[in-house]
Formats: sequence, C-alpha cells, structure tokens
Amino acid sequence: MDQRPHHSDRPLRRRRPGPREASATRTPPSATELALVAEVDRLGLTATPHQLERWRAKRWLAPTDQWTDPATSTLRPDIIHRATWLAALSRSGHGISWTGWTFWVTDDTEQTAALLRQVLIRTIQLPLRQAAITLAQIPHGDSDTAFETRQNLAERLLRGRRAIGRDLDGLLRTHAGTAGITLPEPRTVSNPFHTALIRIGARLLTGGTADVSPEELTDAWRSVWTGPPEQLDRITAAHLAADQAGTDLRTLSPWLTDYPGSSAPFNTQTRTCCARRSAPAPRHLPR
Repeated sequence: MDQRPHHSDRPLRRRRPGPREASATRTPPSATELALVAEVDRLGLTATPHQLERWRAKRWLAPTDQWTDPATSTLRPDIIHRATWLAALSRSGHGISWTGWTFWVTDDTEQTAALLRQVLIRTIQLPLRQAAITLAQIPHGDSDTAFETRQNLAERLLRGRRAIGRDLDGLLRTHAGTAGITLPEPRTVSNPFHTALIRIGARLLTGGTADVSPEELTDAWRSVWTGPPEQLDRITAAHLAADQAGTDLRTLSPWLTDYPGSSAPFNTQTRTCCARRSAPAPRHLPR
C-alpha cells in the first residue's frame, strides 16, 4: 500500500548546502605552522593554524617560507616572538587595534607601507568626514582670511564632540585607594581627552603646526601633565632658544611637509610612512 502523503507526487528538489557547509576542505596545516603553534603553546598562549593564516593575510606575520632560518631550518626567534605577541593580543570580539600598525612599521615592506598609508588616511579623514568637511574646504596660506577660515573649521570639528575636563587618572586613583588597591606611578598624561588637548588637536588637523605656536602646544600639555615638570620646561626652553636662533624645531618633524591643511599626507611617497623601529615586547612574555 502506498503510504506517501498526498503531495509526495511532486518532484523532489535537491537540498542546497547551507552557508556553513563548505564545498571544499581547508588545506591541512604544514609542519612549519604546527611547529609555530607548538612554540606559542609552550609560552603559555594559544594560536591556531587558522589564526596564523589570518595574521599572514593582514600582513602582521611574514609568509610561511620566511619563518625558518635557512642555515638551521628552525623557526626564527623573531617569528616566534611576533606570533606570541599576536596570540597575546587576540581576544574573542576584539581587534588588536593600532598595534597592527606597529607591526607594519617594523616590517617596512612595500605592502605594509601601503597598508599603513591607507589606514592613516582613513584615520585622519574620519573627524573631517564626521563634521562634513572636505579637504578642498581647508585653505592654504598665511593670510588672515585663510587663518580665520581654518579656525572656524576647527570649531566645526568640535561641535558635538565629547571633551572630558576631569582628572580621570586622579579619579581612578581615588577609587582604587578606597578599595585598598595600590596603582603604579602615574603616567605623563592624566587625561588625553581633556578639552585643552582636543581644541589644540582640532587646530592642528585643519591648519597644522603653522596655526599653533610651540607655547600654545606646551601649555595644552601642561594642563594634563603628571610627569616631571622639568620635562616640559626643557621643551619650552629649547623652542625659545631655537626661535631666537631663527630655527623652528618642528621642522624636524616628519609631518613638516605632510600635515599642513591635512592634504599633503595623501600625496606623499608610501614608504615615508614607515620608519624602521622595533616593536616592544610584552612585559609578560619572554624576550
């Protein structure tokens, strides 16, 4: 007896694979990848072959064929150190943020320099886009009209932007002391979001160092400075001495030709974004 439901005479349709059903298997990890995973595990952290693949794609980790010493065929210490860094920074739901920029600067290749340039452009342009300001609206030159226009644009940048005037470091230490917790010595800046710094930053973004005197910049830092006061005093004295000698110390900055009006960095050579530096090692990891 036919037990099929009344609609079973319809032609059967083949079920399509769902989005999670991969049509191809992942390439098995190589012996070199497994060796690096084991080294990271030996240091008390976790890295999977899938993570190694992602870090390579982001240019945070060198290609696999560069991981070993040609003379000994063993993993290079700097590769182990980099993978350990990445494993320590990688948490579920969190990115590694600007530390990835440090890796690009350290490696200093054409590819990493191009990536760094792209992310710097996006970062610098973000507050301008949020304020609906285009680069074409920022005038060049030192005329009164150009200066006033740049100041007005800086005020537009500040509209609706949160600026915190409280001593965040002091508040944290007060609450920690109440709970019986002793915090490390304070850093040099108590509140990077202080109104004084935000205002100076807006003026630097629209006009560069030409619109902000060394004294104004130093005074802004002094309002949130918790480090030794003589450090700022030395900076101020150096600027005054250079001014008397007809020199502007800020011309030593890599932003000299890259920053005024915010447009020049987007036309500079890519490799100038990178200067050879070494990424610091995490304090809790072996060097």
